[in-house]
Amino acid sequence: MKITRTLLAGSVVVLSLALAACGGGGGSGESAAKPPDAKSWQQDVKGGPIEVGVLPAAGTRSLKFLEEVAAGIEKDHPGADLKMTFANTKARPALEQRWRAGDGLDVDYTMFDGTNEALLEWADSGALLDLKPYLDQVDTTTGKPWLDQFSPAVLQFMQHPSTKKIYGVPSELSLQVLFYNAGLFKKHGITPPATWDDLTAAADRFKAAGVDPIAVTGLFEPYMGMWSDNIWLRTVGYDKVHDVLTEGKGNITDDPGFLKGLEMLQGLRDKNAFLKGFEGTDFTAAQAQFFQGKAGMILMGSWLVSEMADVIPKDFELGVLQFPAVTGGTGDQASMLATAQLMSVSAKSANIPLSLEWIRRVTSVETQTRRAGEIGEVSAVKGVSSPPGLPGISDVVAKADRLQASYYGLLSSKAKDVVYPEIAKLLFGKQDARQTLDSLDKGLRRVHGN
Repeated sequence: MKITRTLLAGSVVVLSLALAACGGGGGSGESAAKPPDAKSWQQDVKGGPIEVGVLPAAGTRSLKFLEEVAAGIEKDHPGADLKMTFANTKARPALEQRWRAGDGLDVDYTMFDGTNEALLEWADSGALLDLKPYLDQVDTTTGKPWLDQFSPAVLQFMQHPSTKKIYGVPSELSLQVLFYNAGLFKKHGITPPATWDDLTAAADRFKAAGVDPIAVTGLFEPYMGMWSDNIWLRTVGYDKVHDVLTEGKGNITDDPGFLKGLEMLQGLRDKNAFLKGFEGTDFTAAQAQFFQGKAGMILMGSWLVSEMADVIPKDFELGVLQFPAVTGGTGDQASMLATAQLMSVSAKSANIPLSLEWIRRVTSVETQTRRAGEIGEVSAVKGVSSPPGLPGISDVVAKADRLQASYYGLLSSKAKDVVYPEIAKLLFGKQDARQTLDSLDKGLRRVHGN
């Protein structure tokens, strides 16, 4: 389960040499170097120590891959010394204490997200380096502006919504997509759904063939909530859903698209489109049953394949689709819900050129292509093929007009205890669409003070 990519418990883990007072993140603010000239930063890369945050845990193939990237930089720039520090979820409190003390990492994760107001404070305080001047320069290895290599759909994650400065560069993406069993679709002559009407027709065909149409867990509310989240993206639109649910701006009864989305979800429930016994099935078991051919589709994050690699049959034919469009929907028909893992640079780094070079190497087409093939990560870089286990997902990303923040920021909002429990009640048959809307309206007014 990867709402946040928690991989290791405990405090900060240093993965190479013991932490030294080096780099602006790794050292004191007093030793911070003046930012290099943006036009010549690649020529200014030199040796010296920097401390970079990494997401994979010790002993994993993902970490070994990044260590190989670091070794390449150290070989190309004599004297360079890249120290890797575990920077995933459980490590964040200790790392943020370091940032507050002026001793943040040279390169770190979870310091910025242009779609999350709570993660703008580090940029607003001047703690992060504005990366736009460097991204706008021609990469001497490609002959094109560095920024041009990234999909335009991820730009809102990278840039500050007010200043348009860039404080984060994506090393990988997690996407909410509709997976389907291509073998079952072929066997029963069913066309993969591009629209909601296609999806409900496919559900009817599977029911007639004795196959449960959709695998879903009933024991983890946010995964059930993926369905309402994606439907509302189509019937209402991201901005309004975020404003109403997460920010409390306006009421859920003001836009008929909210009720329409709930009625669509009730329609699936009423035709028994979900996995038999899903109410008591945990997410791992639900996912396993999908790969065992007991369900035709599952709405899940792109981490599904790596998470379930040990149980996927070798001959399993997997298909990947963007969530179906809703004919007549007034929302975003070509957007996708996603999470971007963003790297940021400390404005106090004593070795900004080397810090930038680390980010450039990690996000180069060459590295991203290898990482997709060997690790299975989904890339935000244009021209990178789909990971072997996720056929076509790069094309899905390329066709998206915009990637929007998964869960609408609800998981860090007080409204999370209102929205997803009510969606669960709807799926469980405890209330209908109108009752769900009324309960949501009451709960959101309570938590937001409307």
